[in-house]
Amino acid sequence: MRKFKVGIIGCGAIGTALAKVLIKDKKLNFRAVLTAVADKNPEQAEKLCRRIRRRLPLVSIREIVKRCDFVIEAAHPSISPAVASLALRHDKYVLIMSAGGLLNFPFKRLRALLAKTSGRLYCPSGAVAGIDALLAAQTNGLRRVRLITTKPPQALKGAPYFNTHPFPVFRSKEERKLVFRGNAARASRAFPQNINVAAILSLAGLGPRRTEVEIWATQVAGTNHHEVHIEGDFGSICTTTQNYPAPDNPRTSYLAILSAVATLRKAFTSLRLGT
Repeated sequence: MRKFKVGIIGCGAIGTALAKVLIKDKKLNFRAVLTAVADKNPEQAEKLCRRIRRRLPLVSIREIVKRCDFVIEAAHPSISPAVASLALRHDKYVLIMSAGGLLNFPFKRLRALLAKTSGRLYCPSGAVAGIDALLAAQTNGLRRVRLITTKPPQALKGAPYFNTHPFPVFRSKEERKLVFRGNAARASRAFPQNINVAAILSLAGLGPRRTEVEIWATQVAGTNHHEVHIEGDFGSICTTTQNYPAPDNPRTSYLAILSAVATLRKAFTSLRLGT
């Protein structure tokens, strides 16, 4: 079994959940040695260490890449492009949870970097279904990819979009309002912490400028609701996902964490199910 020194960037709910998996999950096909963590908030790093009952050094992102073979980013879209770039340039394996940030990474530059590196870049499917089918459709005749997301308004608070646009006001609990319509490139800038699913669809399909996104809000939404519509020469696909929030972070879908766990399990397995 291969052994990897693993570093985690971002010590919040997702980073902590994945640290526990790396320590306890018997279905991983590699031996993970947790080596270091990085977080701008030292208290968050201390909290993670207490929860996993291990003492890990708190170091810089550059130092994590230097020390570790496998880097996990679970922090923020604003740093994910730099983490991916640094790790790949040093031929490391890197798993990016904040996939929305990668849409700020020029595709040509990313492809050129991937062509040169002996490392690997992992982007879990996250909180949306249909990525395998989209990857298959993308091989020939893919014409349209559309994401319709519905969230409770509190999940959208703090997004940069509302610096220049009014926050939705509802006349009744049942009212449903269109908050945003545009492409995935615009959506990722307007809602960087809310729309990672649009980034994954973009990377798997037509790219960020041709992937259509609608974001709706309603007060009766108890979950994050994602509809994915795909059209091409193969026919059409429509998937619907109702996501419960993660136990320790209501802003994160639980399925996004489970998707990362599945990605880690699949990373070095001899049996590759799905596309």
